[in-house]
Amino acid sequence: MADEEDDRWQHLIQGLRAGNGRVIQEFCDLYSSSLHRLAEKHLPDGVKRRVGPEDVVQSVCRTFIRRANEGQFQLEDSEALWRLLCAITLSKVREQTRFHMRQKRGLNQEVHKSPPSPDDSQPSFAPAAPGPTPAEAVEFADQFHQLLASMDEEERQLVDLKLQQLTNEEAAERMGVSERTVRRILKRVQARLEKVFEVS
Repeated sequence: MADEEDDRWQHLIQGLRAGNGRVIQEFCDLYSSSLHRLAEKHLPDGVKRRVGPEDVVQSVCRTFIRRANEGQFQLEDSEALWRLLCAITLSKVREQTRFHMRQKRGLNQEVHKSPPSPDDSQPSFAPAAPGPTPAEAVEFADQFHQLLASMDEEERQLVDLKLQQLTNEEAAERMGVSERTVRRILKRVQARLEKVFEVS
C-alpha cells in the first residue's frame, strides 16, 4: 500500500514537472475545492466584489505548476504539498487585498447604485465600458508581481512611488537621487514592461 501511494506521488510530481496535461488536470481536480474554501474564508468581503475565490485558485494553480515545471520545489509528500499550496493561496489573498486597498483603488470609494425603478423619471444612462474580468485582473497581477521580483531594489522603489502618482521630481527627492537618474530608471522599467506585456 505504501509503495502504491509512493508511486502515485511520484507520478503526480513528475507529471507536473513535465507539464503533462492530464496530470495537471488531476492536480487541479484534487486540490481546487479545498483551496477555494481556504481563499473564500480569508478574502475580505469587499475584495470578493472584484476578485472571487475561484480567481485566486486559478492563480495559485498557475503559479505552482509554472514553478514546479521549473524544478523549484522539493516536496517529500502530499502533506508538504498541501502546506505549500496553502502558503501560496494565503500569499495570493494578501496580494489581492493590498492591491485593491491601495490609495485611489480603495474599496470604500466604490459607490453601489441600486437599479432604477420602473417609475423612475430620471433619464437612463448606458453602463460604462466593462473593465477587465476578475480572472484577467488576477493574471495581470501575477505578471506584475513576477516583473517586480525581477527588478532591483531601486527599480521597485521607483515603481512604488510612481504608483502613488508622484512626479519625477518628487520621486527623485524621496529616493535621494537626481531627476535624471529617475528618468534613466524609468526607461529601464519601461523596457521591461514592453517586453513582458508587449506594449505597442
